[in-house]
Amino acid sequence: MRVLWICNQCVGQIAEKLNMPGSNKEGWLNGLFDALSAKDLQMDLGLCFPAEADYNNIVDDHDVFAFEEDTEHPENYDPKMEERFGQIFSEFKPDIVHIFGTEYAHTLAAVRALRNPKKVLIGFQGVCNALAKEYLTGVEEEWIHKNTFRDSLKSDNMEAQKKKFELRAAHESEALLLTGYVTGRTKLDLQYTKELNPNAKYLPLNETMRSIFYEGDEWEEDSMTKHGIFVSQCDYPIKGFHILVKALGLLKADYPDFTVRVAGNTITGVGGLKKKILIPTYGKYLNELMKEEGIQEKIHFLGQVSAEEMKKEFLSCNVFVLPSVMENSPNCLAEALLLGVPSVASNVGGVSDIMPADCGFLYENNDPALLADAIKTVFKDLDEGGMKTKACVEKGKLRAFEKHNKDANVKRLLEMYQEIYQNDRVPERTSEPNGDL
Repeated sequence: MRVLWICNQCVGQIAEKLNMPGSNKEGWLNGLFDALSAKDLQMDLGLCFPAEADYNNIVDDHDVFAFEEDTEHPENYDPKMEERFGQIFSEFKPDIVHIFGTEYAHTLAAVRALRNPKKVLIGFQGVCNALAKEYLTGVEEEWIHKNTFRDSLKSDNMEAQKKKFELRAAHESEALLLTGYVTGRTKLDLQYTKELNPNAKYLPLNETMRSIFYEGDEWEEDSMTKHGIFVSQCDYPIKGFHILVKALGLLKADYPDFTVRVAGNTITGVGGLKKKILIPTYGKYLNELMKEEGIQEKIHFLGQVSAEEMKKEFLSCNVFVLPSVMENSPNCLAEALLLGVPSVASNVGGVSDIMPADCGFLYENNDPALLADAIKTVFKDLDEGGMKTKACVEKGKLRAFEKHNKDANVKRLLEMYQEIYQNDRVPERTSEPNGDL
């Protein structure tokens, strides 16, 4: 069996051999590749990813292919990618093309070039259609149309960003209509598949997280920073940091000693003159909100962090907060649960499939008061012995280790590949997922 992975970046192990710069994005893909590589498989696995130039290579017995794509503008579709994929398919001759992510222009280019739905498996990461609809939820109307110098230079204010997501959603829809198989893990992506392409077969598959989150230390109350909050991302409106800032303004009366540490791209002008000059409107909006709430000094932006640093932040916080206005299957939340970190998350999209209500603390989207109450609940409970929080943590940890079990997920993936490989026709309907999503 010859399987070609098409990813939005090179997996870490192969990137290292090619002397490519590392990335913290899509760490779960590295986890899956690790787990798959540890097996003695009768399968040829090829890898395909965007780069600055087209090239072919062989690394550790894997055929490696690169294609040119404007990754800075994933909403832009370049028909030349179809020609490149045609070359790659002609050389590798895949039995199965597994594309990770529905929302990239290269996903549509690949399925157009292959012209064979029964060989295509597309895996959901986000659901771009849902992200586009909710992109600006909770942002005041007056800020949506504003521009900073950076936004004018790049034609990229919040309103323009929403339109770009809408273009990506259109690419996603067409790509899903041209595939025979779809894999996902939440009620959100299952329902979207059913509505858009009932002829595609839906194959449930949970994700494998980065190896470091399965091993070593776990969260302990004694090692946490009291009333310390950790957030994994804040760089665009869909991540809902503006809602958290409003919630923090309500939190400070009861817990004036709280602190917040934020990983990921820093867009609030922290880090020098260039950062200040190139601040986007959303970053300026966050600065204004933090100033209004009087909490600027309590929020610390960490920038990009490694997996090891991310784990350290999880283990030292009092609570992990995911305030996104839309998510499908947030891996940061899964990683927090694996480590046993008390977690608060907005009940949107597929979040409750990753963390049900008995495994953490869910609140209704776009309600700062409810978010503040959820954080207070964790703080108060832990201050008083933590019976409720610890019960949630234990349930969440057990569920996460079952849902994100490396061996089980690899076994399931290979079963899916075998089914596609042996099937000589495109399925006629979408199947229900088996068991727990």
